[in-house]
Amino acid sequence: MRLAGKNIDKAEILLHIIFWLSWIFSFTIIQSLGKGFEEYFVWFLYYVITLPIFVAHTYLIAYWLLSENYFRHRYFLFGLGFILLLIVFSALELVVSNELVFKPFDVDKSFSPGYLNFKNILISGIGNLYIILVFLAIKAGRSWYSAKNRKEELLQSKMETELEIYRYQLQPRLILTLMEELEQLITSDSDKAPEMIIKISNFLNRFLYEGREELIPLQLEVKLIEEFLDIHKLAIGDRLTSNFIVSGNLKSFVVPPLLLLPFLNNAIKMVYGCNDSFESSVIIKGEKKYLLFSFSIWSENEFRLIDDENTEITKKRLNYSFPGKYRLIENLDENFREFSLEIFN
Repeated sequence: MRLAGKNIDKAEILLHIIFWLSWIFSFTIIQSLGKGFEEYFVWFLYYVITLPIFVAHTYLIAYWLLSENYFRHRYFLFGLGFILLLIVFSALELVVSNELVFKPFDVDKSFSPGYLNFKNILISGIGNLYIILVFLAIKAGRSWYSAKNRKEELLQSKMETELEIYRYQLQPRLILTLMEELEQLITSDSDKAPEMIIKISNFLNRFLYEGREELIPLQLEVKLIEEFLDIHKLAIGDRLTSNFIVSGNLKSFVVPPLLLLPFLNNAIKMVYGCNDSFESSVIIKGEKKYLLFSFSIWSENEFRLIDDENTEITKKRLNYSFPGKYRLIENLDENFREFSLEIFN
């Protein structure tokens, strides 16, 4: 006979031992409460001597009958097996308790001749089902809790993998954009190309080597944003007015790397693709237990800017790094877009 085909580790064995010891001592006290020492002794012997019967009965139902019949929808076999086990182990419990406990140690509790009849067996068996029900309830609760934890661990692992893939995809995406813009600049205004190459080189040095961690100092994130905007301000020229405002104490904050860059990059690509003039503002403000990231872009003419993908992945990054401690606000208009992020410590 196999018990659900599972290997029980040491921690599991210890939990089972604690359960059965708790059952012995708690029900010994319940049965003997308010009585003399002899009563405690007799009931203690009863629960210790009959323990193998209750353990075998309980485990056969919990680890064999349920898994082999009930969970496989063999309800008739389950019912039949349940009744047979109840009769067999109830009869054993009556004989063992009467012959090994009550007769030798407390004859007043011994059963009268002919006690081993169907009625007594059935009544005793039904009365003893409480321990099986308690065991199954605890087992079901632990199984639910373990399944819930496993599900949460899988979701956490999935999110970590998704965020890592996103981070590695974001780097080549931004690099490709920079290379395309450098190529355009060389074609349209080659005099700016040397300065553009230097700025891109400095940015990539930080971008590729200093921003690889899961969380980076806020000061480094600020530097990356500043250098990124400088590159595009040089390339786009007067069509882009860029405001970059940093205030407060930034030293105490760490953030996921490249948190705002996808939104900036999407907006910048739109500016390159048209001849309109734009004004953008980046505000970063750090206080003792509060951090504000704000990015806005405005034009006199209507424009379309969609960041649904970036918004969703940014929410996941924030949920992972700052669960329940952030607020993401977006304001949209025909010629205006604002993205604000508040993080609370």
